[in-house]
Order: sequence, then structure tokens, then C-alpha cells
Amino acid sequence: MKEAQARHTAGDINDDLSDAAIGICTFTEAFFAENPQKISPDILKQLAYNEKMAELGRISAGVVHELNAPLSVIVSASQMIMREEGVPESVREMIERINTEAQRLSQMTRGILSFSSHEETGGDADVNLTVEFVLDFLCYEAARRGVSLMRNLDHRLPVVRVDSNVLKQIVINIAMNALQAMEPEGGRLLVESSALDSSEVCITISDTGPGIAGESLARIFEPYFTTKRPGEGTGLGLFVTRTLVENLGGRIEVSSAPGEGTSFTVMLPVDEHG
Repeated sequence: MKEAQARHTAGDINDDLSDAAIGICTFTEAFFAENPQKISPDILKQLAYNEKMAELGRISAGVVHELNAPLSVIVSASQMIMREEGVPESVREMIERINTEAQRLSQMTRGILSFSSHEETGGDADVNLTVEFVLDFLCYEAARRGVSLMRNLDHRLPVVRVDSNVLKQIVINIAMNALQAMEPEGGRLLVESSALDSSEVCITISDTGPGIAGESLARIFEPYFTTKRPGEGTGLGLFVTRTLVENLGGRIEVSSAPGEGTSFTVMLPVDEHG
């Protein structure tokens, strides 16, 4: 029974990830089929990349499932050992650490699957938990680019009623832009949360990159506008981000100057009934 349930769960996971990845490609291809004049060599490269990411989504579903199985065994076994009497204290401390790290990885894989799903989560989002998820999610990418991740979170934030997956997408979009902006020198990415007043919660994402000149800053949220090198982006990331923020009833602001880094601040309304 458990084996059949596990196979069913794995199938659901594959369906969710495949649907999400294929949906993006289908929408993109349909748009350019109706608007062929917008196709350029760079966009064709991006379409090819989207197809590759769709295939990666299918493969990663199975990989994540394979990771979850041994992680569950590690968590269960470590908990059993910790309940045993006569275990030396030094061994117990190591087992507790193994258990903590295995549970952290399990939580991250569940978060990845939730984020990859096309279903809306609804309800209230824990802003700080979302920030922690994104920073854990991006830790390898940041290290690879020589970027230090820092956080300064207000743990007394009021409730914000937003879809947690949408909020993750917003923070990831901005953070990834920041990581890319700091290449190849590296730098520091700081994510802060605070309550602006009784009506809004703020998430501020700041980097120590090269900054953005005034003429580019004025167009930063325009569709198809990008400061990246050819082939590295479609110019839709921040446009989509602003649209997502506004759909949540919030607003987004940016401040930057050449040589002084960039800061994005997302302001979301507080749930008055929370």
C-alpha cells in the first residue's frame, strides 16, 4: 500500500513539474506564433533555452523523489537512535545534527516541489519563511558567483495574505537579477523584512553590484528592456515581477546609482483580518 502510494505521489510530482515547465513554453510559443514580427535571434535562443528547462523540469521531478526517499530513512533512523538509552553524548550530538540537516533538506525539496506546482496555495504567507526558503534555494548559485547572502528579518511582522508561491517567485526574480548583476566580481546580497506601518510589510533586496544609470533605471520595469548582454535575458523578468506585485495589491520601488549598487523594495498590504 505504501509503495503504491509512493509511486502515485511520484507521478503527481512529475505531472506538476512537467505541467509548469511545459506551460511556460506553450505560452511563449503561442505568443510568438501570433506575433512573428517580434522574433529575433536572441529570442529564438531563449525559446531553445526554455525547451531545455522544460526537459530539466521533467527530469528533476524524478531526482527530487529519489532524494526524498533516502532522506526519510535518515530522519527516521536518526530519531530511533536518539530514543535509545546509553548512547554516548558525543554520538548523540552527531546524530542530532544529522537529523536536523536531513529535515532541512527534506523541507527544501518539499518547498521546491510546491514552488514548481501550478496550483495556488492561497491563505497567508509567512514573509520571513519565504525569504529563508529563497536564500536556501539560491545559496549554491550565490557561492558559485562569489556572493555572500545576508538577512535582516523583523520577526514581529503582521500577517500578509498572499499566495506563497507568487511571493517566492517575486523574491527569486529580484535576487537572481542581483546575483547576475554582481558577476564576475561577486559581492553581497542583503534581504531585509520590516513593517513600514500598520498597513504594509516591506521586503528590501539590496546588492553591491555596479548600479544602474538613470536612463536605464527609468525603464527598468518596461517589457523587453534589459541591461544584460545579448542572449542573457528577454527583458521580461522585472516586468513580470512588477505585475505579480501589483496583482497582490502591492507596489515595488527601485533605487540605484552607478557604482552604488541597487535596492528593490516590495511593499505588500497587511491582512486586516489576520
